[in-house]
Amino acid sequence: MSVSKRVQSIEPSPIRKIIDLAETMPGIIGLHAGEPDFPTPKHIVEAGSRALHDGYTHYTHGAGLLQLREAISRKLLEENGIEANPKTEITATAGGFAAIFAAIQATINPGDEVIVLQPSWPSYAGFVKLADGVPVFVPLHGPDFEPSTANVKERISDRTRMILVNSPNNPTGAVYSQSCLLELTKLAKEHGLLILTDEVYEKIVFDGNKHFSIASRSEFRDFTITVNSFSKTYAMTGWRIGYVVANDIITNGIRKMHGYMASCAPASAQKAALEALSGPQDCIDEMNDEYQRRRDLIVSGLNDIDGFQCTPPKGTFYAFPSVSKLGLASARIAEELLEQAKLACIPGSAFGEAGEGYLRLSFATSQRNIQEALARIRTWHAQYK
Repeated sequence: MSVSKRVQSIEPSPIRKIIDLAETMPGIIGLHAGEPDFPTPKHIVEAGSRALHDGYTHYTHGAGLLQLREAISRKLLEENGIEANPKTEITATAGGFAAIFAAIQATINPGDEVIVLQPSWPSYAGFVKLADGVPVFVPLHGPDFEPSTANVKERISDRTRMILVNSPNNPTGAVYSQSCLLELTKLAKEHGLLILTDEVYEKIVFDGNKHFSIASRSEFRDFTITVNSFSKTYAMTGWRIGYVVANDIITNGIRKMHGYMASCAPASAQKAALEALSGPQDCIDEMNDEYQRRRDLIVSGLNDIDGFQCTPPKGTFYAFPSVSKLGLASARIAEELLEQAKLACIPGSAFGEAGEGYLRLSFATSQRNIQEALARIRTWHAQYK
């Protein structure tokens, strides 16, 4: 007996493996997990609780509650400049994971190539392989990790179907400029390709940087699939609620796939998401202000350690320091930090070959934890030298 070739084509997420391992080790300082350490804001929790008491414990429409989709439509227009019909072009999903998975399943045929910019979240390649597609990697380089249109163009073939974009970017913290994104999208249009843009970190940006949504340009809207989630912005990772926006033909396919996967997103989570969009938004600024303080603390601390070079991330809550001068593979460094310093982080190699020579350290944790983590790195570094 054996599992399918489809399952055999993928490996478990290297990030999940480290998370699971760290949970079994006492005394760990965790800079590995990609989720906010803040509680979900109180007014959102109360809305979810009310929904349960009000009977939102059953299936909803497969695309999500219309009231939620209408609120998402308003948000997209006001904040992103995207016009989307809530009845035919927006689908509430069981998290951003399900949104991306369903979108790729709905658009990629066996043998289709999907361009993935690396370093990248490892699940992207897994999603493509599970659709019997072929991920084609384009390496990006520090310190800015912004894609070059020329490099992407070199990798386009007759089998290319999609370019996958993630900005603000996990793991690098890059926020792609509007001009960069428009050049990529023009390239996609010239070659008849889809753009899937993962925008789950859109609100977590620093130093006046601005997130830009490709689908805000009407000429690109029809071949752009926009994915977003409530997980990062509102500290709602465990609620499993996201959404995906596309033209009506692609949306119809996405809804079919999501229906087979999950039937619908959790009803109470949908009501909580509705409150997140329609309720007070000051919680976002409060969390982002703290993220920026943590970012400055960890970047400064890392740059004080010989062999670590960290460019301040423009967005997300990840520092991505270069450690190539230490002369060890990133996986070896992460392993030693875990075993010897009881510090969990993710090796850059987990994000593809282009991530080698880097570590990803999440600063979605307290300043006290960051200070302790830096102290442990310094102690390990002194022993290593």
